Amino acid sequence: MKKLDKTLIIGIGNNTRKDDGLGWCFLDILEEKGYNSDNLLCKYQLMVEDAEIIADYNTVIFIDACKNQLKNGFLIEEIFPAEQVTFSTHAVPPNQILNLCETIYNKTPKAYVIKIEGFKWNIEIGLSEQATQNLNNALNHFEQYFFSELVN
Repeated sequence: MKKLDKTLIIGIGNNTRKDDGLGWCFLDILEEKGYNSDNLLCKYQLMVEDAEIIADYNTVIFIDACKNQLKNGFLIEEIFPAEQVTFSTHAVPPNQILNLCETIYNKTPKAYVIKIEGFKWNIEIGLSEQATQNLNNALNHFEQYFFSELVN
């Protein structure tokens, strides 16, 4: 079993909305590869309560589908706490969760977001062919990029 030392990977999305399920599919594949499921968390959306969850980790990686065109179909970037305020009951962006974690719990985990380009968003289970390719590209790069740092 591959153990991610004090790292939480959060897949954001909805697997019943076609490519919006990319974040969850990413985690499913990691679990199939033997990653410790205790370090993998599927969420429909981020909420303020997630600040408490991430406070227990040194590193947090958010994975989400993206409607924007991305080079190679995905983008990995480091993110930082931000006081970005959104007035929505729908979702809170990852950098705002980091800010809440820092403000409330005095913890600032290193954080990344992996955006994976999706194409179809209708109500249907299963990824589009293009999104599946982007998912595979992102997974390959994830293991190269993070493997030596995060896996014991």
